[in-house]
Amino acid sequence: MRFRGFLVVAALVAAQLGVAAGQQAASTTRTQAPSGLSLSFDALHGQLTASGYTVKAHPLQTPSGTTSVTGTVNLTITINLVSKIGHDARVPCAAILIGGEADTSVPIVDGGIETASGDAMVDWKTKTATCTLSIPYEWTLITDASADEGLFVGFAAADVDSRDNTKRSTIQIGGPMALPASGTTTTLAFTTTL
Repeated sequence: MRFRGFLVVAALVAAQLGVAAGQQAASTTRTQAPSGLSLSFDALHGQLTASGYTVKAHPLQTPSGTTSVTGTVNLTITINLVSKIGHDARVPCAAILIGGEADTSVPIVDGGIETASGDAMVDWKTKTATCTLSIPYEWTLITDASADEGLFVGFAAADVDSRDNTKRSTIQIGGPMALPASGTTTTLAFTTTL
């Protein structure tokens, strides 16, 4: 099974994380992917990390048959503030890209894992917070006709009070989507609730 299985993995990860509210995966007739992918969010420091997948090592010299893939993903995450959030709280947010060529049966990604984080801008009148992140990437892919190419996107947000206590957090998972053409900028928008 290849990259399309990430959607099933994403749903399993969301179900395993007590703080996550994951998107439902579409039903599939394919064999289920291994559930080794795990996302964790350090809300205090705004860091979203992935584990359970290995980024494929490349030789020090670039072999023939490789392709350089570059681009930028701009994300806007709108966070509806439904919980009681103090006016002195901050709303850290983060996003992660996992992309390139992937084989979920191993699990190895020939590409990379990229992250970005920041604090969302809170609008108390509309009870929303907006997180804007930009993630540039450059991956060298070894041509593999049997591998699927794609991009998996995860994002997180939290309510952190003035004493640095995380009151609530969420991790959302989306994808896979087609790997954008090299040199392009992709704009994505998500909505979630805290």
